[in-house]
Amino acid sequence: MIGDNTQNNLFSFYCGLVIKKLRKERGISGFKLAKQLNISQQQMSRYERGVNRLSIDTLFSILTILDVSFEKLLRLLMTEIRSSNSNDALVLKEKISLLDSIYFY
Repeated sequence: MIGDNTQNNLFSFYCGLVIKKLRKERGISGFKLAKQLNISQQQMSRYERGVNRLSIDTLFSILTILDVSFEKLLRLLMTEIRSSNSNDALVLKEKISLLDSIYFY
């Protein structure tokens, strides 16, 4: 089960997990990424743990630094949510299932 601090930020929680994995894959420390974003390492940690919600501007800055497209982030995010065994992820899984049937032109 996800901690109380992140239950209202489920999407942010999973987004943080994916960002942390991508950051580690690229060999970038949380401190270094925070410095490039001009935020504290503690704030970066809160983003990665899903305690604080990411603004779209901060998210795009992180993706730029990590050299990851928004589309790739979404694919990884959906994979992370779908593979979660957490009961808390059921709400997001249901929403994703609904969105799977919607097409944008």
